Amino acid sequence: MVLGLHKLKDRNLRLEIFPKEPTETELELFFSPLERTIHWLPTIASLSMLLGLLGTVIGINSAFGAMETQGKVSLEVLAGGIKDALNTTIVGLLVAIPSLYFHRYAENKIRYISELLVKDFSNSDETP
Repeated sequence: MVLGLHKLKDRNLRLEIFPKEPTETELELFFSPLERTIHWLPTIASLSMLLGLLGTVIGINSAFGAMETQGKVSLEVLAGGIKDALNTTIVGLLVAIPSLYFHRYAENKIRYISELLVKDFSNSDETP
């Protein structure tokens, strides 16, 4: 479906999707599955950022726990916990950033195609 949507200006293709001017309800039904699919992307982004933050807190807590157990402050004691903290932050951001980007991209593409359909049908009413 996605591959053919860029050709919606082609009247024959448009007529295969909507043989007559679509109502607002028909457009909503047409785009609803797409919108439901991309609905999860911001949730995934938010959860990954929160899990990254949780991992950061656990890593720092682990570093302080190691210092307390060993009774000394040294770079070797802190390094393991801080490394874990930074790794979870990196993973969280590596999931969150593309998720947000693709959500915005898909959302804008759906809006553009919807407007294109409405405009195309409006223009076809004016021509004989």
